[in-house]
Amino acid sequence: MGTRPFEGQAAIVTGAASGIGLAIAKRLAAGGAAVTIVDQNGEGAEAAAAELRKAGARACAVQADVSKSAEVRDAVARATGEFGAPAILVNNAGISRGGRVQDIAEEDWDLVLAVNLRGCYLFCKNVVPAMVEARYGRIVNIASGTAVRVGPGSGPYAASKAGIIALTKSVAGEVARMRITANVVAPGLTDTAMTRGQFGDEERLQQEASAGRIANPMRVVIQPEDIASAVAFLALPESRYITGQTLHVNAGSFMP
Repeated sequence: MGTRPFEGQAAIVTGAASGIGLAIAKRLAAGGAAVTIVDQNGEGAEAAAAELRKAGARACAVQADVSKSAEVRDAVARATGEFGAPAILVNNAGISRGGRVQDIAEEDWDLVLAVNLRGCYLFCKNVVPAMVEARYGRIVNIASGTAVRVGPGSGPYAASKAGIIALTKSVAGEVARMRITANVVAPGLTDTAMTRGQFGDEERLQQEASAGRIANPMRVVIQPEDIASAVAFLALPESRYITGQTLHVNAGSFMP
């Protein structure tokens, strides 16, 4: 395996204007991939793509709502026109809404499922045909430890992430004969804007990692780059016989 294992490959990463998605985009770009950054935050996506280009990578940005069929089709078409058919797809875009089941607004439930699960489905639907034609592809979908370690008040988010795991297994079985793999990375407590919005600053995050509801035995807060490393591993050509699996990156908070 060389230092640029993704040389000549095109990648799409959703929700990549910041956080885990940006870390993944940087990691794939450092490995030689030409990366299309898809995000609803158009300015953030453009800034992220500019950062990658400044580092010498090939990158472009597409503003899109991943829950909208037409916008997803356009995003894939634009990515393909820029860099060719994607060999790597990372579905990372996601949002969270919490609350007890009797309190969650139907609109919030629908929104979380639309962005997190429908968005994953739509990108798979629109990218898989080109992978089938090429008889090669790596799909990595980002779920969450919440999918398997569900706590009170996490209904729509947990349901959407559990759905991603089930969807990924289905896709993996459908495309296996074409030498395409589909896997999941499930992060534990990771330092992102979404997590800080839920738990607070760095000190509060560390307290959660050490003694909170989702504490881990290593007592660490995972960094976006740790998730990116797992994604890059599953995207390698050498990972050709790993498919339909969920890789938990959680410092031991959940051990299946």
